Amino acid sequence: MCVHPKIFIITGLSGSGKTMALKLLEDLGCEVVDNIPISLCAHLISEKAPKKNLGIGLDLRTRDFSVEKFHDCVENIRKNNTVIVVFLQAETLVLCARYRETRRGHPLGSSVCIEDLIEEEKKFLIPVQNRSDIIFDTSCLSPPEMRSKLQQRLEIPSFGLWVYVLSFSFRRGVPSQSDFVFDMRFLSNPHYDCDMRTRTGQHESIQSYLAQCQNFSSFFKNITSMFTSSIFPSYSDDRRLNCTISFGCTGGRHRSVGTAEMFSKFLKENHSLNVIIYHRDL
Repeated sequence: MCVHPKIFIITGLSGSGKTMALKLLEDLGCEVVDNIPISLCAHLISEKAPKKNLGIGLDLRTRDFSVEKFHDCVENIRKNNTVIVVFLQAETLVLCARYRETRRGHPLGSSVCIEDLIEEEKKFLIPVQNRSDIIFDTSCLSPPEMRSKLQQRLEIPSFGLWVYVLSFSFRRGVPSQSDFVFDMRFLSNPHYDCDMRTRTGQHESIQSYLAQCQNFSSFFKNITSMFTSSIFPSYSDDRRLNCTISFGCTGGRHRSVGTAEMFSKFLKENHSLNVIIYHRDL
């Protein structure tokens, strides 16, 4: 069965989370266009039919925005596409706090009382809100909660968590992209065994050597349990898309590489994870 792409039009009150919603769509594999003039939206889609889900951001900051033009644009796009209009809103006091925190101006102008501008915007956008497919209130949601709940409302599946497993040499520094770093220098070094010196941690004999080292078994059991039972589920709940785990040793050839290889093999047994391994200093 062919699944036709959807077009998500993200609109609503200024400061209610449009940028974050579009970023979520982008992270979920959608093409995203923000604040394109309304007069160009239908032309953009008719020029090149979307091959994957598309997110379009339109609000008061959009050039030539009006309620009438917005409705006409949506109806024109609906003729040949599946369109879902998402209206983002929040309580006035919450929006006031966000404006004071970011110190951004309101699109309706400047005023001593930001509350008046927000209330004016709410009244102006009532027709848009009434004809929206999804009304989503962001007042009480943290950014991770907003991403999670909005993804559920939009019914877009995620690609699963991507786990990057790196090995490295401390001599060349810790990889800056690391989320978690483990120092494997507590293990015996195969470098001092003449039969193993020329091999790397990718070789089974090195991995067997490391597995027999004192404390390796308890270390490996603890980190695999920690990531699979606590960290990865938390990342998934927060809709975080990737996690980088780095293992380091002195030369970046034996202990770090061997541990990274064994850890990656263990993770690949969990089919909900996408695992990529990279040995920086081999």
